[in-house]
Order: sequence, then C-alpha cells, then structure tokens
Amino acid sequence: KDKGVELILPVDVVVADKFDAEAESKVVDINAIPDGWMGLDIGPKSVEIFNKALADAKTVVWNGPMGVFEFPKFAHG
Repeated sequence: KDKGVELILPVDVVVADKFDAEAESKVVDINAIPDGWMGLDIGPKSVEIFNKALADAKTVVWNGPMGVFEFPKFAHG
C-alpha cells in the first residue's frame, strides 16, 4: 500500500468435487471451500471486482488464467 500498489484477490470461487469437465460445482466464499472440493474458477463477485479494476487500470501484471479454461464450465473467470 505504501507503494501505491493494489493487490486484488478473489472473494468467491467456483468449486468442484473433482477435476473433470462434468464435475458437480457450486459457488462459495473464498474462505468456505468444502473439504474435498477444489477451486476451478473465480466466482461471479470476483469477476465483477476484477472487471471494475481492469476498466480503470493503467498497468496490469498478470500470470495465467483465472480458471480451468479447458473445461467450459470453469472458463468464465
């Protein structure tokens, strides 16, 4: 913060019960991922936060996709 840099992290996540295109999925708070489930994409609240931040950004440092884009169900983020 003292350098004027904002680090934005997801607040919600699309979780799945297995790493599979047809896995059961649901959206949960980032701090409420159920045991045995895994995060495969950012959730809709996070998408909104990132969209707003990117609209006003002058510089963006990015590394990799937000979700498992190979699976359409998890490629929205």
